[in-house]
Amino acid sequence: MTFQDTVDQFVLSKEQVQKIVDGMTEEFVEGLSTTDPKNITQQPSFITRLPTGQETGLYLAIDMGGTNLRTAAVHLLGDGKVGVTMEKHEITQKLKTGTGEAMFDWIADCTASLLKTVAVDMGNADLHMGVTFSFALHQTAVNRGKVLAMGKGFDLSDVMGKDLKDLLETGFARKNIPVTVSAIINDTVGTLVSHAYISPSTKIGVILATGTNAAYIERASEVSKYSGPACDQMILNTEWDAMGKASYLPQTKYDKEIDAVSLVPGFQEFEKMVSGLYMGEIFRLALVDLIEQKAIFEFLNGYVPESLRPAKAFKTLFMSTIESDGSADHQAVDKVFKTTFGVDGLTAQDRTKVFTLVHAIGQRSAAMTAAACAALLYKANGGSVQLDAVNEITTIGIDGSVFEKYPQFSQKMMKELTKILGEDRASRIRLELARDGGSVGAALVAMISHNGGTI
Repeated sequence: MTFQDTVDQFVLSKEQVQKIVDGMTEEFVEGLSTTDPKNITQQPSFITRLPTGQETGLYLAIDMGGTNLRTAAVHLLGDGKVGVTMEKHEITQKLKTGTGEAMFDWIADCTASLLKTVAVDMGNADLHMGVTFSFALHQTAVNRGKVLAMGKGFDLSDVMGKDLKDLLETGFARKNIPVTVSAIINDTVGTLVSHAYISPSTKIGVILATGTNAAYIERASEVSKYSGPACDQMILNTEWDAMGKASYLPQTKYDKEIDAVSLVPGFQEFEKMVSGLYMGEIFRLALVDLIEQKAIFEFLNGYVPESLRPAKAFKTLFMSTIESDGSADHQAVDKVFKTTFGVDGLTAQDRTKVFTLVHAIGQRSAAMTAAACAALLYKANGGSVQLDAVNEITTIGIDGSVFEKYPQFSQKMMKELTKILGEDRASRIRLELARDGGSVGAALVAMISHNGGTI
C-alpha cells in the first residue's frame, strides 16, 4: 500500500458523509422510540425551556468530575452577561475511596468556602444550586437521580442507588448551609443552556474534547423514555458518544484496531473516530504501518523507534502543533519528532507526508462531527430548528479542546456542513465556542427550575 493509499482511506466522499448523516439520524430516532434500559441514548433532562438571557439573580453550581470539584457562584446580570466566582478543589484518592458521608461533608465544606469568598449573608439566604455530575445517574426528575456505578477511580461506600439530591442536602444540613439542590444536569446539557443565555439562537450544544456528546431540544411527544407530566418540548442528552455502527462508519483498519483493543469493542465507535482521546492514536498506528512498509522515514529502514511503539504515545495535541505550522517546510514536524520521540533526520518529503496524514485525520474528524450535527439539525427541523426560515439563525454552541484548539476545526466543520445542508441553509448556521457549561449551565438550570421551566 502506497503512502497516498493510506491517506486516501481518511478522505471521505460525499456519499460516505451522507451515510453517516443517515446512520446517526436513524440512531437518534431509535433512541427516542425505545425504552430498553440498555439503550442509553436520548436521555430526558426534564428541562422544558432555554433561558432568555434576561434572567438575573445569584445561583450556585458544583461541577464534579473525575479529578476536580469546581464550586461556582454565578451572578446572572441579564443581557446575556454573567459574573462567575469559581473555586477548584482536587478530589484526593482518600476521598474517592472513602465513605459517602466523608465525600459529601467535604463538598459542603468546599461550598461554605465559596460562600465566604462571595460574602453571602447566610442568615436569610435561600440559595439554589445546580449540579453537574459527570458520572452515571438514573435521573428521575430535574433535581433527582440515583447514583449508579461511578468508575473513574471512585469507590464510595453507601452511595450506590441513593438519590444525589438527598446525599448533597444531608451534607449541607450537617454543616448548616441553607442550600437547595434545584437541578442535576449532564455537562452537555449545561453547554447548550449556558450558551443559549449568551446567544439566544443556540439550539444545540456539543462537547468535543477527550470524548464527544451533544444535547438538543426535541418534541416531548417523541421521547419514549419520559413518562412525566405533559409538556411540549424537552432538552435531551443524546449521548451520541454511545452511537456509531460499523455498518455506516467509514472505518479504516486503524480504527478497527483501536476498537478491538478498547475496553468495550463495538461500543462508542463514532467517538473512537473523532475525539481527542483517539485522533493521535489513529495517526500513530498509520505512521507505524508506513514506517514498517518503508513508505515514510526511509532512513529507519523499516525499524519502528521504541518511543513510537506504546499505545497513545502520540497525543492529539502533537497533531495540533503540526497542523498549526502551515509553512512550506513544516518545521513543527521536526520539532515534535526530535523533542518528543528522539527521531532525527527527517527529509523535507517526510515532513510533508506527516503534515498530509495529520491533516487528513483532523479533516475526517471535522467532517464526521459536522455529519452528526447535520443529523441533529434534520431531526429537530420543524420543531426547535427551522432550517428554511430565511430570518432565523441557528447556533450550535461547542465546548472542548478539539474544537477550541485544533487549527481551523470550526472552518473545516462549517465547510462540511455547507456541503451537506446546501449553501442556503448553511448560511444561517453559526458554530460558536461555548465555555463553562458545567458551572454556568448548572446554575442556569437551577434558575430555570426555580422559575418553573422544568418538570
